[in-house]
Amino acid sequence: MEDANVMTCPYLTEVTMVFCQASPQKKLIPSDRISTASTCEGDGFSACALYREALARALHTIEELETELKDVHEKKGAQS
Repeated sequence: MEDANVMTCPYLTEVTMVFCQASPQKKLIPSDRISTASTCEGDGFSACALYREALARALHTIEELETELKDVHEKKGAQS
């Protein structure tokens, strides 16, 4: 239980922040400052250049891993 007599700083507030993981710079933005018309918060996120770049990197990584797995399976098959 909190003591009602305890004083707290009147300038200290709690704010929920968000940031874009696709961005190279992690700049926190208060969530109450992002409007509902924001590209990030709606269906328009797929048009974001940062999102497209991150998606391309992820797909490239998946393709590389699939190629490596295929090579490993082929080598195991040739050894049998």
